[in-house]
This record gives sequence, C-alpha cells and structure tokens, in this order.
Amino acid sequence: MSKKTFIQIFLVIFLILTSYFVFIKYFDQSKTAVNSNLNNVKVNSEIENTNNKQDLIENVKYKSNNAKGDVYELIADYGESKLENPNLMFLTNVQGKILFKNENKSNIILTSKFARFNTVTFETTFIKDVKITRKNEVITGNELYLVLDHEEESSNITQSISKEKNLIRMSKNILFKKPGYSARADIFEIDLTTKNTKIYMNNNSNKVSVTGLIR
Repeated sequence: MSKKTFIQIFLVIFLILTSYFVFIKYFDQSKTAVNSNLNNVKVNSEIENTNNKQDLIENVKYKSNNAKGDVYELIADYGESKLENPNLMFLTNVQGKILFKNENKSNIILTSKFARFNTVTFETTFIKDVKITRKNEVITGNELYLVLDHEEESSNITQSISKEKNLIRMSKNILFKKPGYSARADIFEIDLTTKNTKIYMNNNSNKVSVTGLIR
C-alpha cells in the first residue's frame, strides 16, 4: 500500500468519525430541547386546567329574607363556581320565587335557562328565555336583573350591594301580556317595595307598542 493511499484512507475514516460525533451531539441537543418543550407544554396545561377548575353542584337551592320579611328562593338544576370568584355561581335551568310577607301582594315567579348569582349579596342576573309570572301577568325578555336589600341593614354585606335595592329590571325584547292587553318595550321594572311597575323604551323618542285594551 502506497503512502498516498494510506493517507486517503485515514482521511476518509477521520471524516466519517467526525461526522458521526457531530451528528450524535446535535441529536442529543435536539432531543433535550424537544423534551424541554414538551415538559413546558405539560406544565402550562396543568396550570391552565387548575385555573379553570370548576365545582359542579346539582340541585342548587338558596333562600334569603329581606328587611321586610319577604322571602327570595332560588333553585337550579346545576350550579358552577370558579376558583377565581367562588362567590359567583353560574346556574342552569333556574327558577326564582319572591314570596311576600303581605298576603295581599302577589308573589312573583321567575324562570330562565341560565343565571349568574352572587351567593353573598344574592344579586341575580337571569339570562335567556326569561319569564316573569305574577298573578294574571306574564312578561318575557332576554335578560333580568334582581337585587333585594338584606335582612341585616347594618351588616358589611349590604355595603357591597349596589345602590339599587328591591328591584326587578327586565330588558331586551320585552313582551308584557295580561288578559285583553299586551305591550312590547325595551325595559320592564318592578319596584319590590312599592310594587309599582314601569314599562318603557331606551330611547324616549320611541313609543311602547300596545295592543288591546286594559280590562
């Protein structure tokens, strides 16, 4: 074997070995990077799942009295609360009742598909397929807000309740019906203290649409 041939063979072997070690080093680094990324994804996924964790409760029921002794009952098929705001419940298939201490006043039944309910203040927002039933009146709309005063006016709880109290306000696509009379409007309100009702439009230039005569 000539010296030239020997050198050529040595160079080929050297190049093969160098390529092999470079490939192994690069492969290990890539594998480490991939594993690191997968671990990060896993950790982030676990954190996200923890943050979004919900507590599901079946057959939810709440009951509260206001300062006048009127009773507010709320029941739902399901209730969900999130860790970031445990006082706020998201309810499904909801029915609310306002039972007045004065027997001469007509009780109010509220129903909706969903609701947001504050378990501390009892403020409730009914959402989707909302209906009020009171004596011979039926009122439907898209959304309803309800807030009562609290039995203990001096408590810290009352301080967190909005200035509006003892109020039902239904909004969006209001249809008010009673025998021989119906009306369409934007807003329907019941003052639970005076029991007075208001039905009106958001824009004063628009008129409430009335059909039939009041009997």
